[in-house]
Amino acid sequence: MTALDAACYVLIITGVLLLLYYGSSVLMPLALAGLLSFVLTPAIRLLKKVGIPKILSVIAVVLIAISAIGGVGFVVGGQLSDLLSELPSYEFNLLKKVSSVRSASVESSALERARVTLEDLQAELSKSEAGKNAPAAAPQTGVGPLKPIPVEIHQPPETVLDKTLSLIHPLISPLATTGLIILFLFFILAQREDLRDRFLRLAGTGDLQRTTVALDDAGDRLSRFFIIQGLLNTAFGIFIGLCLWALGLPNPVLWGVLAGLMRFVPFIGSVISCVFPIILAAAIDPGWSLVIKTAILFLISETVAGQVIEPMLYGRNTGISPVAVVVATLFWTLIWGPVGLILATPLTVCLMVLGRHVEALSFLEILFGDEPALEPHERLYQRVLAGDGVEAIEVAEQSMKEMPLIQYYDDVALKALSMAYEDATSGRLSRDEITEVKDAIEDVVDGLAEHTENAEARQAAEKNSDQDDKDIVVLCLPVRSELDEGPLLMLEQVLDDAGMRTSTLPYNASLRMRALETRRGQAKIVVFGYLGSNKVPAFLGILLRRARAVMPDAIMVAGFWSLTGNSDLAEEWREASGADKVVTKISDAAALCKELLAPTSAVHHGTVEDAAPIHTDIVYENSMRFGEELGS
Repeated sequence: MTALDAACYVLIITGVLLLLYYGSSVLMPLALAGLLSFVLTPAIRLLKKVGIPKILSVIAVVLIAISAIGGVGFVVGGQLSDLLSELPSYEFNLLKKVSSVRSASVESSALERARVTLEDLQAELSKSEAGKNAPAAAPQTGVGPLKPIPVEIHQPPETVLDKTLSLIHPLISPLATTGLIILFLFFILAQREDLRDRFLRLAGTGDLQRTTVALDDAGDRLSRFFIIQGLLNTAFGIFIGLCLWALGLPNPVLWGVLAGLMRFVPFIGSVISCVFPIILAAAIDPGWSLVIKTAILFLISETVAGQVIEPMLYGRNTGISPVAVVVATLFWTLIWGPVGLILATPLTVCLMVLGRHVEALSFLEILFGDEPALEPHERLYQRVLAGDGVEAIEVAEQSMKEMPLIQYYDDVALKALSMAYEDATSGRLSRDEITEVKDAIEDVVDGLAEHTENAEARQAAEKNSDQDDKDIVVLCLPVRSELDEGPLLMLEQVLDDAGMRTSTLPYNASLRMRALETRRGQAKIVVFGYLGSNKVPAFLGILLRRARAVMPDAIMVAGFWSLTGNSDLAEEWREASGADKVVTKISDAAALCKELLAPTSAVHHGTVEDAAPIHTDIVYENSMRFGEELGS
């Protein structure tokens, strides 16, 4: 990004912020009308199915909605007026409770003495300042002191026109906002299809069918979400109002409406809605029982609504990340005040859904969505790149909630290691960084050992086992880099869990080839691991021939982990290297070893399951022939 591009982005963002702030008188009613349109659209569709023309349906639905909202507003206004008129009568109880709280507080003697000292000092300072600022006595002359002449300013009496203007001036802004909401709502509902077509034209018509289906689906989902949210909050407000009426709290309709509206505000909405009823309960009740009952009512009701009913209706969350909810709430509150506080979550939900279905706005989903910004293998690679094995294990365990261990190794860990290998090949990783990545992967494999199928039995067997290297049946050799050890360590863990004694040689040991001499004739299968994707390394052929000379009866398996899904190229590489078999996944390698070692494993361990099928189409030879050779 150039400096000019950055300056353009800053200007655009600044312009949008200024437009939202200074255009709030128009944009706020437009946003309210847009959100109401999602709620009212299903009712209009229902009337159209009955046979009522579209315009009449829109007019009827808008009038009913405005009448309902106006009726509720009228009742709430009356209750608010009654509350304001009764406030002076609540003052005595409030002062009494404040005094009791003060007397109940325990103050230390040191703090009390400090407070008294400060008060005395302040009193002395006040006296001295009063003495300094006192006017000097008038001189004793024959004439008395001059007396100021009082001056009075009288305003002319207000005319009838001025009185009328002062009366209606506070009503102009609410009436104008209400009129704009009704106008925008009618326009959006009447021209819904035309507005959708224009939005499609702006978004691009390259894939018109897919975009149309996506937007219709997004509109339907938003309508269902807002309707369910509105009904739930309305029911919550009605329940709170009825319970407060049963408890004897004044103005229950006002507090029920406030509770329903504040449920649109995340995190702090329930706290705001319960503060005023609790204060009112303290004001009208000489004791504390009504205060406690009111607090318990809000606590239980909000817990049941938020933790039980909402997850049953539309899942655990709205799809917005908690950070985005907080930032959006602060942003819209600063821009539009209390109305923005209520509209923050609905508006953010709309923006996120648009980002999910419109490619040009996909950045909105990344900013607001609760899905991870990186893919699982990218997240793992980022953690191991930092050399933080503990955090990498935490990331791996989060992903494994949705998949078993071996699938995680295939779908996530191998991709992460392939990314590391590409960076190392291109020179973006130094030798020390490669070692850190390898060590972090080892930590991940060790940390995930408890997720294996027979983890406890395997650990007990390793603790009490007196087996040595002579019992190894599968030998794993990294080919070209330290990173090649990673997939082989994963395979070793899976095979050990299945009861097959496996050993992975370090990269340097395999490079020197001396370790092969110490294991002459031991292993039945030798697996060579390679993460590269450009070409088969010539050194693999040399290493494979050396291993075949040391272990002539062993089956040579080439693991080309970066060629998953490319069976033809994997077969070409197998032929070029001279391997007997080829695999591209940890699961395929484990299944192949289980099948080839099934007869031998039954003799040595006695409790090996039937040979697992090989889930790969690139293992090309008949396994029964190798089984007969191993049996002989």
